[in-house]
Amino acid sequence: MKKEIISKIEMTIELSFDDQKTTNLVFDALLLESDYNPNERAQANLEYKEKSILLTINATDTASARAAINSFLKWINLSIELISLTEGKDITFDTKVM
Repeated sequence: MKKEIISKIEMTIELSFDDQKTTNLVFDALLLESDYNPNERAQANLEYKEKSILLTINATDTASARAAINSFLKWINLSIELISLTEGKDITFDTKVM
């Protein structure tokens, strides 16, 4: 049986928020993380829309893809928790994996 080797992984997630202010705050927090690439095995790209953020991760292997997405999910969760605390409101958002 021939093994197939994965040479490239691309994941795109769209985060849609209720308001533009929350979108701006989360985008700014994620932008700092996307600029930091400890190695060349995974890169992240962020795209800002009116009330949504597109996060695209390109990786060379599954371990790097998983590590990158886990890192961003933690940053998203932390950002939303901090915004909820400072703004005194519950933050809701929708996700769509493309």
